[in-house]
Amino acid sequence: MGDLVLKGKLDLRGLLTLKASGGKVKVSANEVLVELTPGQTHGTAAPPVILPPPPATPTDIGTGAVIINSLNKTVKVGTKAIVTQGMLMQGNTPTWPGMALPSQQNTGPVTINNIPINVVGDQGVVLPSGGTATFNSSGQ
Repeated sequence: MGDLVLKGKLDLRGLLTLKASGGKVKVSANEVLVELTPGQTHGTAAPPVILPPPPATPTDIGTGAVIINSLNKTVKVGTKAIVTQGMLMQGNTPTWPGMALPSQQNTGPVTINNIPINVVGDQGVVLPSGGTATFNSSGQ
């Protein structure tokens, strides 16, 4: 049992499903991020924007962030699409939209159709607040 480690300059194309023999799919030492459903999280984000305005509290005060949609769905780990940027949501009940930023931790770069694969340690931005989301769990 082991991890499937992708290294160097590699561009994956077409419909492809990757499987690690009991381990994780990684780019160098970092696990690749996969799409998750709301209710799961990849990491946390800065406190949400205050809507309605003070003195009220935010509609949803949750700081959990989940990437729900990748820009490229052709390469998967099992049944879950690998994240190559995409849409994220923040909140206890996903309320605040945002974007997963281009990967800074994927230094190979290992790409899917020329878009770097996002890995653990990458970040996103929550659009209403401009706050940063940090992804510390791959979802695999």
